Amino acid sequence: MSKDGVAFCLNSADLLGSSNAMTSFMSRSTMVSEIQPKSGIFSFDLTWSEIQTLTPQLTSPLPNSGLARNPANKNQGKFITLSDFLDFAKAKAVSGILIDIENAAYLASKKGLSIIDAVTAALSNATFDKQATQQVMIQSDDTSVLSKFKNVPGYKRVLSIKEIIGDVPKQTVEEIKKFADAVNLPRSSIVTTNGGFTTTFTTVVDELHAANISAYVSVLRNEYVAIAFDFFSDPVVELATYVGRLGIDGVVTDYPKTADAYLSKPITYPTV
Repeated sequence: MSKDGVAFCLNSADLLGSSNAMTSFMSRSTMVSEIQPKSGIFSFDLTWSEIQTLTPQLTSPLPNSGLARNPANKNQGKFITLSDFLDFAKAKAVSGILIDIENAAYLASKKGLSIIDAVTAALSNATFDKQATQQVMIQSDDTSVLSKFKNVPGYKRVLSIKEIIGDVPKQTVEEIKKFADAVNLPRSSIVTTNGGFTTTFTTVVDELHAANISAYVSVLRNEYVAIAFDFFSDPVVELATYVGRLGIDGVVTDYPKTADAYLSKPITYPTV
């Protein structure tokens, strides 16, 4: 959210990593412990007009690897509002969209900004609440956010659990069912690794499926340093393990073409 209430698409409220904000707005740098443990230049402290003056910056999700991602296009593209994103999704007739809502409580209590109202209004204006052709998924790590979308039966609510877990007790599963239709989990909550090698398949997916809750995994990437050695550093082998072997219901990935190539003609592996 911008300071003047414009909802736009970005994976973090901190603009430092995704733009050249440091060169123009270093004086706006602040520390917001509710969001992250380090200082940043946050979108809610800049107006949408100010944000539009910034140049986007593509960064690697694996900074310690020394590998840059697509350096030739590091500063290509532009920041896009939520409304423009929804128009784009409709024009391209994609099968569905996922909107990840974070920091709603902080924005409402400290900045007077309702990201929930902004998302609700944008979806309604784009008539996503009045159609069943394109799936709408609302994701958040805050159950109170998911509760706000309960009255729209066409929306699928996804609980994001960022912490690494090894199982889901029955009582916890029953609590999740009150707020969410699916759970998005980090890879290590499903396949544990040690020293770059896989060690264990957890029971998390089976426990969620037993309660009729979908399980998603995130984030899958093609860079070989992000993939376990015994997946042969091959993103398709990793996909086959999560989908074909473990029965995951969906993947969140930086490389959708790779996922689509596998899912359009899945490769199954025998149970060992």
